[in-house]
Amino acid sequence: MIPVKKKAGTAELLFKSARKMGLNPVWLTPNGLFVVTTNKGERYVNHEWSSLNSHISASLARNKYKTRLILGRHNLPNIPYSHPRSLDEAIGFLAKHKKIIVKPLKGSGAVDIHVVSSSDQLAALDIRHCILEQYVAGKEMRYLVLNGSVIAVHESKYGESVDQHRYLERVSYDSTLWDPELVKMSVKINGILGLAFSAVDYIIDDSGRQYVLEVNSCPGFKWFHAPSEGPVVDVAKLFLEAMVSDTEKR
Repeated sequence: MIPVKKKAGTAELLFKSARKMGLNPVWLTPNGLFVVTTNKGERYVNHEWSSLNSHISASLARNKYKTRLILGRHNLPNIPYSHPRSLDEAIGFLAKHKKIIVKPLKGSGAVDIHVVSSSDQLAALDIRHCILEQYVAGKEMRYLVLNGSVIAVHESKYGESVDQHRYLERVSYDSTLWDPELVKMSVKINGILGLAFSAVDYIIDDSGRQYVLEVNSCPGFKWFHAPSEGPVVDVAKLFLEAMVSDTEKR
């Protein structure tokens, strides 16, 4: 057996759950790829790509600009955004909104994300491969969706910082505290993008206005299994059960 490197915990959680389920998991690479055996043969599990989502669905969610375009077509609550073609266009967006977030089009895990409030900051960035969004302060919520149902809800607490290594707390919410409107919206967004599994993130400002912050087609599991506080959700087991069921249907 090839020893696994420590990652964010998702691969390890999936592997341990697969073992408990009798799927006979075997590591193929040290960075998170393993194989399981189902009634229909072998299936591969890669914690960086969800096997439940189609390639086109995952690619739409992975590209933040394409996600925003699709959300806009369905009148869902987008944060004001821009995919600028020039520095001047980016500066104009900044002048309008005063404070913005600059994100890689296909980034993840808060890598290379910047809070920008001056044109000098913009000039130092390669904005050709970025999306610009108005900075919105508020409460950040994550709704995890699996096969058309919300299975877990978290509040992410880390203040204004967007640093990858920022201090973070994730508070898991009991189902009685889930916002029915956001539950419905999360399921709708998954259906529009054709996703079977994803996390839909929202920001809720001080006035209570809700915005879609991001759609993640391959969210990490660690915080669902070990939240800072609140109920634990065994996402790894639920994910694998859905994967096995999907395999048997095929």
